[in-house]
Amino acid sequence: MTGCPVCEADSFRRRFEQFSVPFESCRGCGFVRMAQRPDTGELRRRYVDDRQHGELAWQEHERNLVRFGEMLARVERFVTPGRLLDVGCSIGTSLVAARERGWQPIGLELSQPCVEFGRRQWDVDIRDVTLEEAQFEPASFRAVLMHHTLEHLDHPDDVVRRIHALLEPGGVMYQALPNYDCLKRRLLGRWWSYGVTPDHVVQFGGRTLRRLVRRLGFTVREMRRISYREDPRLLRDALYRVGRQRWLMRRMGSPDEPFDEAAYVRYIPQHKWAWFVCNRLWPARLVTRLGLGEDLHLIAQKAPS
Repeated sequence: MTGCPVCEADSFRRRFEQFSVPFESCRGCGFVRMAQRPDTGELRRRYVDDRQHGELAWQEHERNLVRFGEMLARVERFVTPGRLLDVGCSIGTSLVAARERGWQPIGLELSQPCVEFGRRQWDVDIRDVTLEEAQFEPASFRAVLMHHTLEHLDHPDDVVRRIHALLEPGGVMYQALPNYDCLKRRLLGRWWSYGVTPDHVVQFGGRTLRRLVRRLGFTVREMRRISYREDPRLLRDALYRVGRQRWLMRRMGSPDEPFDEAAYVRYIPQHKWAWFVCNRLWPARLVTRLGLGEDLHLIAQKAPS
């Protein structure tokens, strides 16, 4: 493995193991990552063939149109609409929202089902290549968006450096990703399944993300840590955290089977107490005010010429 992408130190210590994979943290800045990175080719094949992510994105399309509109409105506090790049754009909902606000959007996405659906459904420009393979001209975008993409990449510093080069002077980068320093992760530990997943190679908190983008030439303009009241993962994660997963499996009727995600999703609305835990129990407003929300949003700007 290479040195720390945040502070460039080369000393790490073991933190925990999950999914039979060890995670480690930098002794210099606390940045957390998988100690053994998944095979690059295997990961890419998984993303290329992924259809489930696109189906979920389609179900959330209308809600996400509003969310992306709000993100772009925050970007427009610093720059006027121009060329915009979304790295990891899924089915292209962000591109639709951007086009409606006067941007000229381009998206990059590896999932072939997502690419084909977005092109066909909305006639948006989605390209099935990585940021490195796209070979865009330097200083050719006014804004770059990465929505829950950076945590999937084992060299996030290289990606942020490349984004800096692609932005016009004064251009803006918007990052949204799980916040490893959030209250839920502190309570749930390695069972915090919103952030700690088999596909999330790196884990950022506000301090480490801020340090990374500053080191690579950006000025941080805004950072928010947002919490959400509705979280279908909460019941499962909490029971796993206290070692009561078999109790949950018995309630679901399959105590001796591997955890069934689909059965769990069906179980929640059928039981009022489970629905309450996942939709009403969490004090999201208070957690957001305390700066401990599970979604980390950062706006950083390239220096003007």
